[in-house]
Amino acid sequence: MHIAIYPDTNILSHEAAQHIVRVAQESIVTHGRFTLALSGGNTPKKLYGLLASEPYVSQIDWNLVEIFWSDERCVSPDSPDSNYHMAQEVFLSKVPIPANQIHRTPADEADRDAASEAYAREMRNVFGTNGVPKFDLIQLGMGPEGHTASLFPHQASLHEQQRLVMPVSVPKPPPARLTFTPPLLNAAAHILFLVTGADKEEAVQAVLEGDHQPDEYPAQIVQPSQGEVTWMLDTAAAAKLKKRQ
Repeated sequence: MHIAIYPDTNILSHEAAQHIVRVAQESIVTHGRFTLALSGGNTPKKLYGLLASEPYVSQIDWNLVEIFWSDERCVSPDSPDSNYHMAQEVFLSKVPIPANQIHRTPADEADRDAASEAYAREMRNVFGTNGVPKFDLIQLGMGPEGHTASLFPHQASLHEQQRLVMPVSVPKPPPARLTFTPPLLNAAAHILFLVTGADKEEAVQAVLEGDHQPDEYPAQIVQPSQGEVTWMLDTAAAAKLKKRQ
């Protein structure tokens, strides 16, 4: 695990963009493409805008990139609450990526179980596997109660071992969502957590330095057996860490 602390969101976002460019280039060199899962929330918005601008946008061969989402709210894709909508608006509409390589979560479908299964099938098709797809990079955030993706404390989703994607109802609006499950998160080659704000300081300290209590702090579930986890924090979110990097 790598932990890095930055003075503000701007510097953190530039470092995150450099990190993603580096992983993208390595992935394309080693196996011919870059598979990336995005998150929602406000923290990555600056990062997504940077990836669509220089000097970053020209450093990635977008013809070789496949984009998914680690979770999505069950709203229409043009809703301001949609993770897809945010990424499309500030990022994906501005980069030369083929439209069929942007894999929107079908979270607006009425049958959420069927939508979860359809998204898992689409992933397996893209990855060419019947098993658990191995993303090159999954970018995640964390909420002030320690949730990540849409895995919230004390929910059955934390113990899911069969499904790749599942519907959940969470204690935060909008409650109905689809989320990646622990087996899919933990198959990734790289995980990048971006966490900012003083409201996260307690959870950051508990997740990174506290006892292992993933039911209490779901972000602790993210421990890929053969992957690398990088935490990028601003000084406010890292304020309670005893071991300042």
